[in-house]
Formats: sequence, C-alpha cells, structure tokens
Amino acid sequence: MTEFLNSNLLFASPVCYLAPSVLLGVFMAFQQRAWTGMKCLQFTGVLVHEMLHFIVGLVTMARPSSMSIVPRADGGRLVLGSVGFVGLNWMNAWITALAPLLALPIVYGLANWRLAQGPQHFQWGDILIWLLFAPQCLNCWPSRADWKLVLISWPLIALLAASFAVWLWGHG
Repeated sequence: MTEFLNSNLLFASPVCYLAPSVLLGVFMAFQQRAWTGMKCLQFTGVLVHEMLHFIVGLVTMARPSSMSIVPRADGGRLVLGSVGFVGLNWMNAWITALAPLLALPIVYGLANWRLAQGPQHFQWGDILIWLLFAPQCLNCWPSRADWKLVLISWPLIALLAASFAVWLWGHG
C-alpha cells in the first residue's frame, strides 16, 4: 500500500516533500461539508494564521487589542478568526497584514530539517507531518480583510514601487 510513498521523488527536496501537504490543503479548501477531523485540522491553520498576525503586530508596534478564533458570521460571510489592532499605521500595516505568509518559510524550514540527514525513506510519521502542514499551506494566504489592511501602507508601497521603477530604468 505504501510502496508509492517510498519513491525517492518525495524526498528529493523540501518542495517535493511538501507536495502531499499542498495537495491535501487544496483538497481541504474544496470541502464544503468536512467531517469533524478535517475541521480540527483546518482549525490549526486558522490558529497559526491569527497567531502570526498577533506576534507580528506585537513586534511592529501595531498593538494587538483582541484575538478571536471562534468562527462567526459577518455580513453574510464566515469569519474563522480575527485579530484587532489599535496601533496600525502606514509603516506597520503591510507587514502585520501579510504576516500569515511567514508560515511558508517556517513550513519549508521544517521540511528542510526533516530532510537534513540526506536521502530519506518513508516513515509513518511523515503522514502526520503532512497532515499538520496541510492547513498551514491552506491558511497561509492573507484574507481579503488582510489585503485591505495592506492598503493602509500605500505611501510605503508607492515609495517601493517608485524605487523599483528607478532601479529598472537604471538597469534596463
């Protein structure tokens, strides 16, 4: 049954090792009526998503004021979690809002650590790792509300875009 998992391809690189997690994350995204176990897995992704907002908000002085991981309906949409801030400004809004993207290098680093001993072979613990990484892959993308918060940093975004344009013009 697990002969196909013994393939060297899965253990060739961290990206290949994470392929089952990404596929499971995509599968989870399309589950409208998931069973309880799947919902518990999805909860871990929401928890990490909101914790990254909270931690980055503390570091960037956005001053988190509240955090909720209880799903609720808001304007006809389901909000799985939220973090409130009282100190968001144009300098810290972008990094605080995009904080869930930090889950990607964390997951990649953990996959790299798993493969650090050279060529590997399948172990049953890999299934657990893939199950735990899947919701992180699913929930690492910032939400629609997060992207709206990024717009608070429009002066910084405009400055970076202008700097990039000048750099391209000088090197083009």
